[in-house]
Amino acid sequence: MKSVNYSRIPIKRFNPEERIRGLDLPTIVPYTLDEVVAESSRCLGCGLCIQGCPARIDIPGYQIAMANGNIQEALKINFEKLPFVAVCGNVCPHPCEDVCVLDDNKGSIATRQIKKYVSENSEKYRDILKVKKNDLGGHPNVAIIGAGPAGLTTAFYLSINGINVDIYEATDKAGGMMIHGIPEFRLARNEVWKEIDHIISYGARIFYNKKVGKDVLFETLMEKYDSIFIGIGNWNPTKTRIKGEDYANVHHALEFLGRINNGEKIEVGKTVAVIGGGFTAFDAARISLRIGAEKVLVLYRRAKEDRPGYPSSNAEEELEEGEEEKVEFIWEVSPIEYTGENGKVNGIKYWKNEMVDNGKGRREPVPIKDKEYFLPVDTIVEATGQKGDFSFLPPGILEKLKMTPGGDVIVNQYNMTSYPGIFAGGDITNKRKDIISGVADAGRAAMGILVYLKSIGKIERVPYRLTNYERGPYSTTYYEIKDERAESLI
Repeated sequence: MKSVNYSRIPIKRFNPEERIRGLDLPTIVPYTLDEVVAESSRCLGCGLCIQGCPARIDIPGYQIAMANGNIQEALKINFEKLPFVAVCGNVCPHPCEDVCVLDDNKGSIATRQIKKYVSENSEKYRDILKVKKNDLGGHPNVAIIGAGPAGLTTAFYLSINGINVDIYEATDKAGGMMIHGIPEFRLARNEVWKEIDHIISYGARIFYNKKVGKDVLFETLMEKYDSIFIGIGNWNPTKTRIKGEDYANVHHALEFLGRINNGEKIEVGKTVAVIGGGFTAFDAARISLRIGAEKVLVLYRRAKEDRPGYPSSNAEEELEEGEEEKVEFIWEVSPIEYTGENGKVNGIKYWKNEMVDNGKGRREPVPIKDKEYFLPVDTIVEATGQKGDFSFLPPGILEKLKMTPGGDVIVNQYNMTSYPGIFAGGDITNKRKDIISGVADAGRAAMGILVYLKSIGKIERVPYRLTNYERGPYSTTYYEIKDERAESLI
């Protein structure tokens, strides 16, 4: 009798010395078809992974499809909840893998790597999906602010339900963080453009270089559209505000990554220090190597095991990829001053920290101030977080929006804000602040917008689910209307 090998198919990476020689050289070696079939065949169909996925994608469904070599069915199952299959096949933090029943035994199933294969071998999404637009008895107008993952996902599901969608994008490119933030060595731009082009092919219009509040007033959108979705992302940088932060070669990570991703050349010198320990910090560190830095240091105030995203397989992968490329990590330190001369930074003064258990779960860093340390550097990049900028909203609306103490917008189960008809999603509403969570927000918001439009008489009915093309046999959906009052609107 032949036994089944349930061990995970290893994911290979390209040579680190070779891949750091270009901004667009990929890190991960794609699976072959044989590897995808073998890896998918390990799935036990238990469905635990669905609960780990913010968008509740039917992961066993598309893995069983791929175990049978059925790429088209796997794509359809993904598209029930996810119009960014290629994007998430490259950069999703794959929380589903962390709850895989095989994780503690033979290794969790490589769901992201399988998804990557599905997208890269499905050239024309529209020909495969054969989407038929729903006619809901009306074609109202909806405005979307921001052409990032959440805004574009909302546009996709509304468009295929016959809603007229206009997207207002402040920059000259759609994609949000997928284009301006994530480096190309992690996410190939042609994959992003393929998926954006597919989304807008169903009728949504994008107005570029239209910053709401400046180029078009929010009040104008309120008058012109029946509902509004806000998906602006978090682009307002949070800085350390320590002495020396105004030196010319001190950057915030969002600005730093955005300039490089848009083709600008930045001279960083020999040594770059990145302040922060999250995924943006890792991106800034690794991109610094690719633009000429000889040495890159990441300084984080907490311990290695207290960094953002830990413990997760994705956090481990990010760290391993950085270490392979010789990024150096200095844990448990707090910068206190950036030193410099002639307007340029030349070093960092810092304290070492002690990690203290405060009884609240996560240990807190407490500086040991009896001794200062110094590092000579040529460039500093602060990857210290960012927030949403709501200055475009008129005071009368802003004061009615319920917000968390941290500045996120509070929404209901349909991602509607406390102001009727205004919906929101993505980084400004959820704690995870990643692409797959933004997609999940958008799915709920799209259904919520349809429910709202029905309630104000703009459409005659609400679909039971957002898509109407033939699904895979294992697909499940979480967009069903659960609230009894909402059910009366169907």
